[in-house]
This record gives sequence, structure tokens and C-alpha cells, in this order.
Amino acid sequence: HLPEDGSVQTTDVTSAYAVINLCGPHARDVLAKVTEEPVGNDSLPFARSAHLTVGAAPVLAMRTAFTGELSFELHIPTEYAIHVYLILREAGEEFGITDVGYRAINSLRMEKGLVAWAADVTPDYTPYHARMERLISWKKDNFIGREALAAIRDSGPDQYLCTFELQEKAPVNGGEAILRDGKVLGVTCSADFGHTVGNPIVMGYVAASNSHHTNYQIEVYGESIDAIRRDGAIYDPSGVRFRA
Repeated sequence: HLPEDGSVQTTDVTSAYAVINLCGPHARDVLAKVTEEPVGNDSLPFARSAHLTVGAAPVLAMRTAFTGELSFELHIPTEYAIHVYLILREAGEEFGITDVGYRAINSLRMEKGLVAWAADVTPDYTPYHARMERLISWKKDNFIGREALAAIRDSGPDQYLCTFELQEKAPVNGGEAILRDGKVLGVTCSADFGHTVGNPIVMGYVAASNSHHTNYQIEVYGESIDAIRRDGAIYDPSGVRFRA
């Protein structure tokens, strides 16, 4: 984010920095209690960053939303990390603040349809394969891979990343076969239970020619379970909550 005067402030994210993600519908309420700078949507909107003082710590706050909820990613010099954690815990007590683990975050991002590096997106796939072509800027005259990406844009990708909602509860973990009419179409790359939607959710790549159907099956420990392909986010598809 460039200030109006055109100056740029940079912060290196290295071993000298710890990161705390403050997320949930009361994240702004908690953060506002421990910083003097404004953190409202007008001052710190989604996908922007700002330098704050949290307690006694200098912090680079980024409005990100890997959970699909209002969220602040706080980059903190390591010597201040425990200090920031403790004052956030204290400020959040009235809102029922608690620690959250990886599996909870993974469940939330699956409901939101957010992809994870090294699981859903790797160097083997392009933004077109992952249905993320909206993030490509063709205004740039040249960048590494431009010709290869343009060729896929013009011909169309051979596979698409699809999201499936299983129609009954099952212990999905990733690596399950994606089936349709008894034919294996691919393998899931991410999986978890969606506690808000009440069903398991999986993602996986399917050949473009077979990626447009509605009904599929996911094989879980030898049992084929009906699944419905979902377009976009299952939870909060308009993105209102994380932009609030």
C-alpha cells in the first residue's frame, strides 16, 4: 500500500519476525483495544497493510483472510511476540478469545474455497488450472512464464481444480479417488470437515472435459460417497464477512 506522498515502507519477513493471526468477527474489537492507530475498514481495508503499535510493540498488520472471516495478520519482532500475544489474550477475554489450531483453520479455508500452496497449487499448475486467472495481470509487458501462460490461456487448461461437498459424513484426509460413473477422474489434494456446512469438503484436479458435471463420488476407505461439485466458496460466497 503506497501512501499519498509516494513513499514506501518495507518490512522484511525473516527469522527476526513472529506472526500472530487475529481472526474472527470480533478481531477488530480486540485489536482496537490495544492500539492507538485506527483499524476500521476506512483506515485498514481488506488486502491492505499498516504499521501499528500494539501495546509496546511495533507491528506490521495485514488484512488477510485465510479463514474467510475478518482477520489481521500481525508481523511482530520476535522479542515482542509474547508481549503481543498476552495483551491480545487479555483484550479478547470479554469476546471469548481462544487459540486456534491448524485443523480448525484448514476447515475454515476449505469452506471458503481458499487454496493452499504445496497442496492445491504447486509449480505443476498455473492460475488457469486453479481457477485463479483473475489474479493475473496482463498489463505487465514481460514476466517469467508469460509465453507459457498465454498458450494455456488461448488453448484452455487440460485440468481444473474442483471443490466437492460430500453428502454424508466421512473421515476425509486427502488422497481420495474422485469418481464419476465408476471411472477414476483424479485424486483429492485437500480435504477436511466443514463444520459450518455440516459435510466433508474436498478439492482435487479433474480433466477439463469432466469438470462441468454436478454429481460425482469420492472414495473414502473403499466406500464411494456421493458428492456435489460446488462453484466458488460454499461459505459466504459473496465475501462479505472477510471484507467487513
